[in-house]
Amino acid sequence: MRNNMAMRQAQVDRFKTELQISIRNLRKERGLTQRQLATILGVDQATISNFESGKTVMSITQAYELVLVFGKDFSNPTLALASSH
Repeated sequence: MRNNMAMRQAQVDRFKTELQISIRNLRKERGLTQRQLATILGVDQATISNFESGKTVMSITQAYELVLVFGKDFSNPTLALASSH
């Protein structure tokens, strides 16, 4: 896979999509609005909307903050699969 750019890109795209869905689902499960999650993370509501819609990509710092907020529930099947290889 290291030398197959198209395959890597497909996995990156799948990872981003799963991450977007995970953020939205966890936020809703916790009964949080986009504005409430934004306040917790110190960003504006549009940032959360853009993360969830895929318009923007979060930083490593923001992703880690989501791990701190959602705990072990914030996971990604693609990442778990990739780390097991």
